[in-house]
Amino acid sequence: MGIANISRTDPLITAPPSPGYGPSSVQRTWCDDTVRRSRGRLRDPDPSLHLVRPGLRDLPGRCRHRWLRGAGEVDRSAGERALLSAALETGLPEREAIGHIRRGILRGEKTPRTVPDALFHRNLNSLASFRARPAVPARAEAQTSPARPPQQEVAALWSASLAVGADAEAAAWFSRRFGSAATWFIQQTELWDLARVIPADIRLPRWAWSRGGPWAGTGHRILFRLWDHTGQAVSLRARSFDSTAAPKSLAPSGCSVKGLVLADPLGCQLLGGVCPAWWQPREIVVAEGEPDWLLWAARQRETEEQGPACFGIESGAWSPQIADRIPTEAAVAIRTHHDEPGERYAQQIAASLRGRCRIFRSGVGEEASR
Repeated sequence: MGIANISRTDPLITAPPSPGYGPSSVQRTWCDDTVRRSRGRLRDPDPSLHLVRPGLRDLPGRCRHRWLRGAGEVDRSAGERALLSAALETGLPEREAIGHIRRGILRGEKTPRTVPDALFHRNLNSLASFRARPAVPARAEAQTSPARPPQQEVAALWSASLAVGADAEAAAWFSRRFGSAATWFIQQTELWDLARVIPADIRLPRWAWSRGGPWAGTGHRILFRLWDHTGQAVSLRARSFDSTAAPKSLAPSGCSVKGLVLADPLGCQLLGGVCPAWWQPREIVVAEGEPDWLLWAARQRETEEQGPACFGIESGAWSPQIADRIPTEAAVAIRTHHDEPGERYAQQIAASLRGRCRIFRSGVGEEASR
């Protein structure tokens, strides 16, 4: 018998809440007298009643007559109906049950207590007579997400930037880096959209400024995308044309690039959780810095499918989430610089993949010039 079908007509049960039972508190009480009179004859009432008495089936005998009343929990009339129905099912006479309920209500009003969150039923909001309060979130250490530049502005700047072959300064930078192979590297960079050039006259957002001014004004115009562990381009890094500039690369001002890597198209697929079936052998290159990463990422020919996948890192880029995207049994060549930071990066990468990937370390002098 559901709540709406209870036919008892005693004024105690059917009367609307009086002004004294306003929405200012939550009351709860133990119907000790009712439990004592039941002599262990309690049984589960109609299943719909556990909406009014949350967690009824999970509570031991004496707890099953716990009830809630007040704003944010349950309307008094609905609570009384549910209590009466439960009491009658234990065998108590109706008039006696009403007396116990009245005394319980008065006692609960005198000593109100808050309600344990564990007693809320998942369908609490389904009953119109309830005014469910928001669930209290579990206490946990706050995990603050790293600050990133606005995604619309990141996408807009990348879209407004030029192909590397369309800018004379960029072409000269490729010539210094790659010598006689510069033209081929420019073509490959454009083919795979690995880098672009910031127009000299573009108006940049505030995060694309450094102490010396906007990136374009300081000569940091070669633009690279930074990818997170879900395969999303969430930030950018700008590289200077001048090899003597300090710093050589700039990240967005006021933002973090921790946990972000450079990635070629195959690397982006891996970050997005896709491991292509055609990718054999499964080889991965992890390089340090934009020039080294570009050296390896641009080598992939359009007519060849085998890879390798190429990632580029700086300080703080590699993370357990990135490592989790590396397929088991892949061959990973770590090509960080052979200096103190580079060796530290290599050890971190190797430790995160040890036991499930084949790891190789490059020799001294194999990295590109810085």
